[in-house]
Amino acid sequence: MTSRACSETMLRVVPVLVVLTLAAPAVAQTNQSAKSRGPVANTPDQTIKGSAMAVEGDLLTINGMAVRLMGIDAPDPGQKCKNRYGHELDCFKVATAVLANMVKGEEVTCTITEQDRTGEKKGECRVHGVDLGAAMVARGWAFQYASLSPAYQKGESYAQSKRLGLWAGQVEKPWQWRSRQIRQTAK
Repeated sequence: MTSRACSETMLRVVPVLVVLTLAAPAVAQTNQSAKSRGPVANTPDQTIKGSAMAVEGDLLTINGMAVRLMGIDAPDPGQKCKNRYGHELDCFKVATAVLANMVKGEEVTCTITEQDRTGEKKGECRVHGVDLGAAMVARGWAFQYASLSPAYQKGESYAQSKRLGLWAGQVEKPWQWRSRQIRQTAK
């Protein structure tokens, strides 16, 4: 398949995938993460509201401020996956498009609960009360980061059992993909 044919296929597939992912269950609307973690020492909760833009499947900018969705990991730039038919997709672009569709034209409210040593802000972001991290996981376009929070376990189990999003085909979990990239670069 030529790169032009792949691009044309992506343009037809992404809107269909977005529509299908919007049918995800109410499980994406509930999140117990606030009960399972608290603010990091010396980092008070900060609320940011405004229009957002998806930069990655787990990263937004709100009023120019970057916020990583806490507790999830979505495919990274350059990461490929295969759909149920074995065709290669740019799963980074698809996951980013799904998140972009969720925030398009909506006010997003993020509660920043952590800032890591590099200065990156992490938090829980919502649109109309729906936790965007939970929605991405339940729709199968991101993975729960179980080592950070077990909050999205049910959503991931649902997506996996229904073969939604990335679970429909073959994909390497982003943290495994990054580790493999580092090992290959080191050779």
